Amino acid sequence: MTFEDLQWGLMMMVVGMGVVFLLLILLMGVLMLIGRLDRQPGGAVEEPEIEAAPDPVAVAEVASPAPTVHIVADGLDEDQVAAITVAVITHAETRRRKAAPETRAHAPGSQLFASRWLSVGRAIQNNPFTRR
Repeated sequence: MTFEDLQWGLMMMVVGMGVVFLLLILLMGVLMLIGRLDRQPGGAVEEPEIEAAPDPVAVAEVASPAPTVHIVADGLDEDQVAAITVAVITHAETRRRKAAPETRAHAPGSQLFASRWLSVGRAIQNNPFTRR
């Protein structure tokens, strides 16, 4: 290995890494430009002012009703939307519990013949010691 080979290798490393970082900087610039162009019209969002903690007695005196959500879509009332929500959540939980068996191609332990090491290890695990 000569000095010229080492110099050429270092130069290729610097050029390669330089190209990678230049492309990353270019990508960052494009994403920042997209972020600026994709803003909602209307300017900056005003932040609410932070007020002092309210008096608990005054808050208790002015009891406001619980917040409600009114969905105006497809003619569904609140009871129907609640029933659909409960059904969707129940379905998702049921599918989550069944995910492992549904995604398996084979039952656990049914492919012991596929690997000699696995079958020997499983046999030793099940029968660790045999007296002759």
